[in-house]
Amino acid sequence: MNATNSVAQLKERLNKDSNDIEAAISLGNIFYDNGDAGQSILYYQRALAINPDMPGVRTDLGTMYWRNDDISLSEQAFREAISRDPSFGHAYVNLGLLLHRAKDNVQEARAVWEQLLAINPNHDVAAKARELLQETAALIN
Repeated sequence: MNATNSVAQLKERLNKDSNDIEAAISLGNIFYDNGDAGQSILYYQRALAINPDMPGVRTDLGTMYWRNDDISLSEQAFREAISRDPSFGHAYVNLGLLLHRAKDNVQEARAVWEQLLAINPNHDVAAKARELLQETAALIN
């Protein structure tokens, strides 16, 4: 099955059942992978309207907002993902990257990564947070 057929099938599923969260997330992921931020955002928002407690979807939404140059919405999505699930490390990494690269706020970015390491030093993205802290260490002196 090619991507076009799967998109059509997923849209059909969503049209039949507006609460088909799997179809909404799958569509969001397909458009995410294809770099179509606008469509990805639409389907991630739909999925989160059905179930707002999905930090992975909310973090992907934040990433797509960032790709779409909606920096404040991106930051809000990452912060809400952390607020709803403080153990979701990917949101910390992405929020820190946004603060550093899009807002030129290295100190706050570092504080976010340090917060992740304080909460869960063994998280699967803890190594990435340590790497980013090391990369940015010279920027604050």
